[in-house]
Amino acid sequence: MCNTGEVDETSSSASGAPLDSTSPPPLSQDPIITFKVGERAFRTKADTIEEYSFLKALVSPRWNSNKQADGSYFIDADPALFERILRYLRRGVFPIFYDKVKEHDHALYLALLEEAKYFQITRLQKWREGKGYLEAVKVRTSVAIPDEEASISFTETNNANVEVEIQSLPATRKVYVCPRNIGEHMGRPWKCGKQGNSAQPEEGPEYRDEEFVKTVVVRTETIFDRNCCLEGRQEGRVSNTSGSSWQNSMNGKVGGRNRLQKRASFH
Repeated sequence: MCNTGEVDETSSSASGAPLDSTSPPPLSQDPIITFKVGERAFRTKADTIEEYSFLKALVSPRWNSNKQADGSYFIDADPALFERILRYLRRGVFPIFYDKVKEHDHALYLALLEEAKYFQITRLQKWREGKGYLEAVKVRTSVAIPDEEASISFTETNNANVEVEIQSLPATRKVYVCPRNIGEHMGRPWKCGKQGNSAQPEEGPEYRDEEFVKTVVVRTETIFDRNCCLEGRQEGRVSNTSGSSWQNSMNGKVGGRNRLQKRASFH
């Protein structure tokens, strides 16, 4: 007599341990995992991807078809971007792509966002969508105008993130004219004393326009806030709650594996 029934893989595994189809598959037994991305190989500890359902499922024994002959796991992605992704997974520090000349590299941020979506790295995705990198880098500018009466002799030592620019601007000012034409008194009415005051014309002291160069010192400082790159990180590890979407993701991205239920016939 032939008896046909259904055997559900979620009830037990080959080792007898129960399996739950709503939970991510068990991680690879290998302590060191090698990912093959393009022509580059990346090695990392299994613990590094523990919190990331897509990568964890990728190296699970349940998806052995993705494992290469040399034991590595192939990922169809840009190796340069994956290097940045793996660096984030290891330390949980948000990446900053900033140059003082070119400023933020928005194209690279956009490419990183797409990779974060693909690998289901929720924390990194939300940080990029919220443009958290804009809060991490600030530029402070200050302007100082030295005393017009002081002679300019400027020497200053700054950190590499501070730029100092000295600008010369043409200007005009009113200069006191000594009624006795004493050169030392020009521009210094207090030096004329009583004799000078008595020699003043009835309409009052005379002033003339004088052109001069005004010096303006502009300091520009780039400020980096490291706390913005560590937001949400706990004790050096990253929490990446992405729900139970690992199963649908792997069905679509790894290649349409067989359903978790199989039909078997027993004689």
